[in-house]
Amino acid sequence: MSRMKLFIVVVLLGILLLTACAARQTEGQVNPDGSVNVDVILKDFSIESSVTEFTPGVQYHFVVTNEGQVAHEFMILPVSEHMGMSDMSMEEFDEMALMMIPIEQLSVGATAKAEYTFSKIPDAKLELVCMTSGHFEAGMHVPIAIK
Repeated sequence: MSRMKLFIVVVLLGILLLTACAARQTEGQVNPDGSVNVDVILKDFSIESSVTEFTPGVQYHFVVTNEGQVAHEFMILPVSEHMGMSDMSMEEFDEMALMMIPIEQLSVGATAKAEYTFSKIPDAKLELVCMTSGHFEAGMHVPIAIK
């Protein structure tokens, strides 16, 4: 094999390896029992998640870290386009949440864990959100899909 062909093969293998690693990170780490780890980073004022597409019946292990300068909370919540302008109370949002890690557990620098299994494909749009006063409006929400 000529040096040029060998070089091309090595470059293509490198690209394939990088693509596979990036895809695995986007999907989350799959554990031997079939559960999936989801790493979530809360910042001022954004949410980053290693997974945004979820499958019903799969157990997800959420590891949520607050890298922001203020306390946050974490919820999986059905949302609408008027969510930020809602006059709902925090207690009403808490009741709507499919899963929640309260603000008391996500002080600055804290990491909290929670498990959740989506039972079905929901009728409503779902997002990962922080509903601490003003945070949703500041951009702390990420749409997710259940497929």
